[in-house]
Amino acid sequence: MRISLLAYLAAAAVTFSFAQDVPSLLKSKGCYSCHDVEKSKVGPPYKVIAKEYKGKPDAVKTLVQSITNGSVGKWQGLASKYGVNITAFYMPRQPVSKEEAEKIAKWILSLEK
Repeated sequence: MRISLLAYLAAAAVTFSFAQDVPSLLKSKGCYSCHDVEKSKVGPPYKVIAKEYKGKPDAVKTLVQSITNGSVGKWQGLASKYGVNITAFYMPRQPVSKEEAEKIAKWILSLEK
């Protein structure tokens, strides 16, 4: 029982650290210029992105590709599906490493419970 509790607390600490770390990363990389967690800006809210991709087997890979390579027209047809206003047609490639993009993608997906 003691080991299980320690393992649980260690996992919770890592999860908390991870959750705190990504918003700082997003801020430092300028991601909040176009995205917000809950509100539409020129790009979709992170929670809407999470709804669209949560549960899809290639979700992390797809998001990492969009973050690192950019994307064009991906959300134009999905905006009405989620009732959001998106004015950006493309997202340029972001100045992040693949590891940072994976952290961001996993964090975004964690927003959809």
